[in-house]
Amino acid sequence: MSQLIIVGAGLIGCSFAAGARAAGLFSEIHALEPDVSAATRACELGHVDGTVTEIPASAAVLLACPSHAVVGWLNKLADHKGPVIDVASVKGALLQQLAATGDLAPTGYVPCHPIAGRETSGPDAAAATLFLDKLVIVTPTAATHAEQLALVKSWWRALGARVEEMDADEHDRVYASTSHLPHLLAFAYLLGVDPEHLHHSGGGFRDFSRIGASDPDMWSAIFDLNSEALLLAVEDFRGHLDEFVDAIAAQDSNRLHELIAQARVRRLGLGDLT
Repeated sequence: MSQLIIVGAGLIGCSFAAGARAAGLFSEIHALEPDVSAATRACELGHVDGTVTEIPASAAVLLACPSHAVVGWLNKLADHKGPVIDVASVKGALLQQLAATGDLAPTGYVPCHPIAGRETSGPDAAAATLFLDKLVIVTPTAATHAEQLALVKSWWRALGARVEEMDADEHDRVYASTSHLPHLLAFAYLLGVDPEHLHHSGGGFRDFSRIGASDPDMWSAIFDLNSEALLLAVEDFRGHLDEFVDAIAAQDSNRLHELIAQARVRRLGLGDLT
């Protein structure tokens, strides 16, 4: 491809641009970003060559905008001839939204979700190596062309990512549990922390609360879009939390030990997630 347009000059968009530049995937990379300061900074850091206000007909497009804006962009790009990918954290619910608008999407659309976020955001947080050894989920639709899918997969692999295909609805169920729920718990937990007690915090607090510093615009949109799957994950969590509460209330040390041991075995089985 000769040109890439990133819609949204934030962490993911600029990291993809920087990685694509390092891999030599495109001859030109531009940003379409309404936030003038973000667009200017992306140019200053060399993530993009410049900015545009319209998307050229043959350009590849990366939709790195907030989740709630993706469907609108897909509708605008319905006649676009080049590849179009999004990086939203919700897939099945997004496709349902798209279908409700009349299924107006470009023929080159390939839904993607890179599992490579950070609690920091913006062009300054971006890195060409952000996707190195990270998993990228693609959830092709019935309309996704095989050649476009293969091309998009090759881009992610050129950035060092591992690519896996997944059903869109299954994606939302899995990531409601492994990503969206942990963020929700971190946000809720931090609301109950007395600021005067923060100087007593240690490694456990730091590790658990880190994602609580994530972007509220992004995460409120994710929670809203994937509300059905997220609420099911919350109910499942409540059941396990009640088991701990009941064991503590009954001073049932054996049951507490059993529950903690089960959790420990499951976590150790994941290995190093860094």
